[in-house]
Amino acid sequence: MNSQIKSINERKHYIDWLRILAFGLLFLFHSWRPFDHFPWHIKNEGQNFIFDLLTMFTHGWRMFLIFLVSGAGTWFAMRSRNKAFVMDRVKRLIIPFLFGIILIIPPQRFYEWIMFHDFAGSYFDFLLAYPSQQLGANMGSSLLLWFGHLGTHIWYLPFLFVMTVIILPLLHKIQKGKISFTWLKRMMQSNYGVFILVLPMIVVRIILKPIYSEYTDWADFVIYIFPFLYGFIFMSDSEFIKIIKKKMYLFLIVGVICSIYFLYTGSQNPQNVQEYLHPSFSLYHIQISIVSMLIAYSWILFFLAFFARKMNFSHSILIPANISILPVYILHQTLIIVIGFYVVDTNLNMFLKFLIITLTAIPAAIILYKVIQINGVLRFLFGLKKKPKKAVIQDKQVESAMAFDK
Repeated sequence: MNSQIKSINERKHYIDWLRILAFGLLFLFHSWRPFDHFPWHIKNEGQNFIFDLLTMFTHGWRMFLIFLVSGAGTWFAMRSRNKAFVMDRVKRLIIPFLFGIILIIPPQRFYEWIMFHDFAGSYFDFLLAYPSQQLGANMGSSLLLWFGHLGTHIWYLPFLFVMTVIILPLLHKIQKGKISFTWLKRMMQSNYGVFILVLPMIVVRIILKPIYSEYTDWADFVIYIFPFLYGFIFMSDSEFIKIIKKKMYLFLIVGVICSIYFLYTGSQNPQNVQEYLHPSFSLYHIQISIVSMLIAYSWILFFLAFFARKMNFSHSILIPANISILPVYILHQTLIIVIGFYVVDTNLNMFLKFLIITLTAIPAAIILYKVIQINGVLRFLFGLKKKPKKAVIQDKQVESAMAFDK
């Protein structure tokens, strides 16, 4: 028992590295979006099939990975915050979201209007028209769609907050050991029993996606609850991680096979991509739901297993990188769009444009983060804790569902 408690309380460096991978991938993902054939805020005059494949491949699991590490982070945040946990989530998630939709998101829409709506006014003219245009949109009765409409890429912040509050009683029971997972661990140890956890994801997608087909609507919300919950559960008992590490190559094989099948069917018939995104009830919908959820589940657990095996070590860059994740995440897409708008208008090679956007936006985000870091008001607006009086960063486990900041 003592060794079990010690294992739970030990710092999980691999979760820190996995968080960096998950959010770092977003930077690359959004940097190549101007060059694929799918709709986005700005687009290059020409697109390339290679970027289509990258988008189709990573879109199937990237947000699942983020919710997985968020669930793991929530375990440690609840353990340290206790009664102050919900208020801490408001400060870390809701305040940055509200600040973001007021100041960070409008530049994205400004360049989108110029590129796709022939807007010819100044930024000031845009700001005068923007609020009424945004609030006049028809999102139906779905609060979740408003998160995506108003917040574009930062929809994740209110998603995570609402998700956490809804299942908080369940999380408390798990944390207090009131729910036994002995049966689950026993089943996951069998040859393919580890895939039992993907079954509810498949069922939810089959039932809800044809009804709530828009991205970030209720179908996606409920599906994303599962990797979030699994990340939380896996941190509650070290036996889960041991099992997952043993199954690493099984996850890799299933992930590769399903991804190849998905990419092949999508590239052969563009209608299959549309049916995946906005399905109707059909046999193909059932088939692609099984494949897509196996892709998401297999890849995120492969990365979890790989990082638990190979990346459970500290480094001087680890703490600063984790602290910066939230502000950089909030800033990154706006920087990519502002810079990318001018880069795609050049006659440079498409792949060179991608590199220029990436290698310009990343330093810009780091520089802006350094400014945020030294300003108390900006720290609050971007979800960071107050700067400590002494420049001492303690070697403690991550205490936030997003990042940690000591």
